Amino acid sequence: MPVATLKTKAKLDWDKITAALAAQAATSLGAELALALEPSADPAQVEAWQAETAEAVQLVERGLEVPLGGLSDIRPAVERCRRGGTVGTEDLYRIRLALEAGRRVKDFFTEVELPLVKALGESLPLFPDLESTLKRAVPTADDLADEASPALARLRREKKRLDNEIHTRLEDMVRSPAVLKYLQEPLITMRGDRYVLPVKQEWRQHVPGVVHDQSASGATLFVEPLAVFQLGNRLREVEAAERHEVERLLGELSRLVGQAAAGISDLIDRLAHLDFIIAKGRLAVQQKAVRPILNRKGRLEIRTGRHPLLGPEAVPISLPLGRSFRVLVVTGPNTGGKTVTLKTVGLFALMHQAGLHLPAGRDTELPVYDRVFCDVGDEQSIEQSLSTFSSHMKNIVDILAHTSGRSLVLLDELGAGTDPAEGAALAKAILEHLVEVGAATVATTHYSELKLFAYSHPNVENASVEFDPVTLKPTYRLLIGLPGRSNAFEIAARLGLPRPLVDRARSLLSQTDVRADDLIRSLEEKRLRLEEAIQSAQADRSEAERVKKEWLAKQEAFNAKKEELLRRAKSEAVSTINYARREAERIIRELRSASSELIEKDRTLAAEQARRDLSQAQERVYRNLNLDDEDKAPDAEPAVPAAELKPGQTVFIPHLNLNGTLLGSPDAAGNVLVQVGMLKVELKTSELRPRHEAKARREKDAVGALAASKAQAISPELDLRGLTVDEAEYLVEKYLDDARLAGLERVRIIHGKGTGALRQAIQAILARNPHVEKFALADYREGGTGVTVAFLRK
Repeated sequence: MPVATLKTKAKLDWDKITAALAAQAATSLGAELALALEPSADPAQVEAWQAETAEAVQLVERGLEVPLGGLSDIRPAVERCRRGGTVGTEDLYRIRLALEAGRRVKDFFTEVELPLVKALGESLPLFPDLESTLKRAVPTADDLADEASPALARLRREKKRLDNEIHTRLEDMVRSPAVLKYLQEPLITMRGDRYVLPVKQEWRQHVPGVVHDQSASGATLFVEPLAVFQLGNRLREVEAAERHEVERLLGELSRLVGQAAAGISDLIDRLAHLDFIIAKGRLAVQQKAVRPILNRKGRLEIRTGRHPLLGPEAVPISLPLGRSFRVLVVTGPNTGGKTVTLKTVGLFALMHQAGLHLPAGRDTELPVYDRVFCDVGDEQSIEQSLSTFSSHMKNIVDILAHTSGRSLVLLDELGAGTDPAEGAALAKAILEHLVEVGAATVATTHYSELKLFAYSHPNVENASVEFDPVTLKPTYRLLIGLPGRSNAFEIAARLGLPRPLVDRARSLLSQTDVRADDLIRSLEEKRLRLEEAIQSAQADRSEAERVKKEWLAKQEAFNAKKEELLRRAKSEAVSTINYARREAERIIRELRSASSELIEKDRTLAAEQARRDLSQAQERVYRNLNLDDEDKAPDAEPAVPAAELKPGQTVFIPHLNLNGTLLGSPDAAGNVLVQVGMLKVELKTSELRPRHEAKARREKDAVGALAASKAQAISPELDLRGLTVDEAEYLVEKYLDDARLAGLERVRIIHGKGTGALRQAIQAILARNPHVEKFALADYREGGTGVTVAFLRK
């Protein structure tokens, strides 16, 4: 049983939906499927169709065009071939184009990552041999190609040769003065299928040949000269042989098509279905439609749905059904949009169950109804002498006989066309029955009794179409939970009915009607105030969200900037520390060299220069690291009096920020020799300060902790293979410092054999390093020339 009868589909304008869908198809085959589209009552089928449409929407939105060009309805020709008949070159050419379209579409979907349409495209059957044969034999729709067979090619060459020879001989005769004087005109023409010359009647005996025709006046005879008569006969024979060969080839090609008829029909069906699916996607994009959610609990929730045939002018409606109530009673004046609301709900149900997307907001939900019934419009049957009321009742009787708890029922102006009291009573009885059955129902009415019925019944809800209270014109908005007012008095007064008559009419209303009307008016006013408050709150919320987004964006940018500054600061700090370390090592090397090569005075000068260099390096470190004054080495304490300085005493040297040990007493010039680490430095007594205890403890603790850490982590060998000399130099020097601090006495540096350049650079580094006592190449068991062993000072 179909989801909707022909009458229901006609009332809902379903044919206009299918026509709009057919207009989106690229081929007549796809349009044919669109026009025959029927909704399904199977939820699994509906979900599958909706998934296909969703993928088609993605194809359309990406601008991907399925190459269906050349596809046409070749099914009659294929069927004729299947039955053993023969088709002409035009049909064979169209079959060839369809086969080529199938191959292009299959190639197209190899690059598409959409599972449903991709699977359909990749499953297309192909016929490469038949396609190749048709392409060679039928290049156009007009005729077979010479290459269709060797015999056809030979016959056509012979035909062309004979034709040329006949023309050559006749042209020679026309140009000959001996013949030209006997002709009406110097031209070659045809009568039937023979070449002839127009000869004057009186000179007939001078041009021997066969007469094939004469002019209307009889003055001209059309003669085929004997000189070409035999050639003409031969040409006719070749043409007959050509026709027989063409008929034979057409029969052979038709036989090949007939053998593949089942597969070709399947290909055409699949291509038509693909075109139909893409048409659904195009329609969805055109209507700005979305995929509805399939609700398996029987609930309908339309969010800002627009009637699909009204275009951009459609006023969106939001309508719930099936959650807290199963029946919705829509009231209000005529031309307010009640019927449009009914048709929107009905069309949405049919479109959803036909796999079409809906022009509505996201999160729109619909169930799958087993039947959709609709009674809309003013009908009369002249043949059956039925009134409008009788016609509606006949439809409703039929609807009630087939309605189930999974049905959707749409009733327009329920109970109208008869006595108001009886009509209202009938309408309530019908709605009560539909509630008992459990059918989802939307009904429109003018009866006030039905408004009260909706208020009193737990499964029925009121709704109304909004009217502008100032202009008294409909806004076409649907208001759930609020019954509609007729506004008859207001409209009559605005149209010019005298005010006394309007007041008199109002006084004739029952007190119940007046109270109900006043209640509805009060509710409407409260609703309008509430809507204004909601809109204001939404505007405030939108503004708050905008400010929040801006604040979060700024905070994120600030955090990113902070991280970048910290990263750069750390990088600069590492670079600065490495620079300071290299400067310190250079100064130490120069001092050590000066200690062994210079005389006392020169050593003093060298030491002074080293102190200045070290002080400058220290200041650069402070600047780059951005240290505050309290972070720098203290230099505010008074110098130690020379008389108090004794050998073995520990003093602090501010400009080096280090403690040192006196190796002797100051001389007459105020100079004294101080042991600073492994160095012996001659300093002025004015440069010495009392021992910096806190720093001494920190140095001792730090050195001890560092030595312990290094001793646990350091390896007795360093592998430099694959590094450049520049990369290796820094690693070797750092490794030797760590090894000395860890207390290692012997280390292995692996540099590999190679060209020997890295080995030479490593040994040069070892030769000048103060921690290295001696070094040598390892023996063959430890790596030979690929490893250097270094012994460190104790």
